[in-house]
Amino acid sequence: MKLPVDFRLLKERYLGEASRKPWIAEKRLNELVPYLQPDTAETVRGAVASLMAYQDPDYALLYISRIGRYAGPGKEPCTFLAALAPRMDERMRYADPPSIARDTLADSGGKGTSTSRRAPFCLCDLAGMLPPSAADTALDVMSYLRLSQRAVVLRFSSIAGWKRRWTEGWGLLRYARTYSRRAKTESAWVERWLHMIDRVSISQPEAVAEMVQTADIVRGSGVDYHRGLANWNVIVDCLVKPVCDGVAARVDLAAALRVILHAVADRAEPAALEVQIARLIAAQPLQRQTA
Repeated sequence: MKLPVDFRLLKERYLGEASRKPWIAEKRLNELVPYLQPDTAETVRGAVASLMAYQDPDYALLYISRIGRYAGPGKEPCTFLAALAPRMDERMRYADPPSIARDTLADSGGKGTSTSRRAPFCLCDLAGMLPPSAADTALDVMSYLRLSQRAVVLRFSSIAGWKRRWTEGWGLLRYARTYSRRAKTESAWVERWLHMIDRVSISQPEAVAEMVQTADIVRGSGVDYHRGLANWNVIVDCLVKPVCDGVAARVDLAAALRVILHAVADRAEPAALEVQIARLIAAQPLQRQTA
């Protein structure tokens, strides 16, 4: 039976651009590299390779497109791109069960060695692997039952037998990752991070480096990940946005962010961080330093 439509077009329609071949991403990368500093170009090359292994060539193309906002024909050299590129690579390769399962199998290296890993997640992370409509329903039920932050420890192993098959099963779920609620949430977070970097570069350019560093807050999995994400949202909503909107224009954002990032390193809770930011702004506004 002959299909009325070319099979390649069906792949593009129902599987999206993930059906693209790696050479397409490599071609786009080669077009961008001449506009990057040598160290940054090496970082971007490594990121493209890791993102193709993490997901697919289309995911690497998204990374290249985001880097292309700051480098390319007719654009001024970006001073903070060297710091932004590796952080965006790390954030786009967020920790989820498929990625940890894949890393566990890759560590064995096919040399007969076996590795095992234990990774903490919250129930909301597992629900986030579902498509948005199903995930939203599951998350609403979990929130009502107060189970969203319930910790679950998953074990992955490359030992032959049912443990390896269990790990391989989790690894196969990466093919459904791009259609999940978690993927859409993570993509929106990266876009908001880049948007706030752009706003800071206009309002207080000297604070861009610290704004780029705020991505370090959001990492890991389970409770630590959700605490970091909540802290980052507090920093943006209570400090960065008021400064960019002119509500707290007198605050030296670079100095304030350094203070807050130090507090976050001590594992501050979001509520305590919000109080500290409010005191920092209200008690004694910091004067911006003029060049």
